[in-house]
Amino acid sequence: MKLLITILFTFSVITIQSQNYELIDENVKNYPNYSKIDELVLRVNNSFETDTEKVRAFYTWIALNVAYDLNKYYAIRPPVLKLVFNSKDANISIDNYRRKKKAEHVFKDRKALCLGYSALFTELCLRSNIEVKTINGIVKTSVNDIDNLQYSKNHSWNAVKINNQWKLIDITFSSGYENTTTGKWVNVLNDFYFFTNPEILLSSHLPAKAQFQFVSHPIDIEAFFKLPIFYNNYFESGLQLSNNQNGLLSVSKSKKKIRLKFKNEKTNIYYKFENEIELKKLNLRKSDIDDFVATLRYRSKSAKVLSLYYNNQKILDFKINNDLE
Repeated sequence: MKLLITILFTFSVITIQSQNYELIDENVKNYPNYSKIDELVLRVNNSFETDTEKVRAFYTWIALNVAYDLNKYYAIRPPVLKLVFNSKDANISIDNYRRKKKAEHVFKDRKALCLGYSALFTELCLRSNIEVKTINGIVKTSVNDIDNLQYSKNHSWNAVKINNQWKLIDITFSSGYENTTTGKWVNVLNDFYFFTNPEILLSSHLPAKAQFQFVSHPIDIEAFFKLPIFYNNYFESGLQLSNNQNGLLSVSKSKKKIRLKFKNEKTNIYYKFENEIELKKLNLRKSDIDDFVATLRYRSKSAKVLSLYYNNQKILDFKINNDLE
């Protein structure tokens, strides 16, 4: 599959070189605690010149100021009933009204789930005359999701049109993490999900509408759920999985071995099975069909996960099915 100085300028225009966002981020970090959306929009539009700079400012502000609503996430929520009318214009009008109200609610409370993050970002862009889309779809983050086909949409993210090209953004994934010790949300900017390459984002995010994949060769839902779990460091490791390497691994009962196939050879990749402590070096050999193959001995009867590592950071998770020949 083809598959991230503290300087504050008050109401001034900042020109930033492409892909250099430090100055924007530091500027936004010093914004006061605005009480209205239009106050933030006015500040951003007066401080920055290009749509890219404005989008980055909105992205950074939301990621650093809106916490993921863990209480709502863990609560049992009743299904949401949505009225649908025969009139397309009426449905669009209602959706816009709901999005605007949700955005205002998130801006006031500084808490959101994925739809709230997307709604606020969309509202900020629209008020700055920036073309933006909310993308609804499926996100796959757990090894349990591999080869476990499901059709329920569980996530929302965004696309913005910059210089006539669509760019992908996931502010929910950019905004931080849950501290499992304190049970609190920690706001930390994760730059990986800003203008993410569509083919890379497609490893974990599947839009409900194929047109929002923004790739030349869209994949279907069956192929998406066959993929392993990719972590951000995989895309920095230089390792490339073979096109026909799935996320579900079978174990040969006779030889107790697992085979992994790659497009290239890397010497600094390590692996371990679930519940193992020490990492082992992944040794690859050239196959007869231009792939590189790693053959791993499977000694456990219970391990259901195989993980690969680069620079001591996890890059891939595979699900193990030891019931297959």
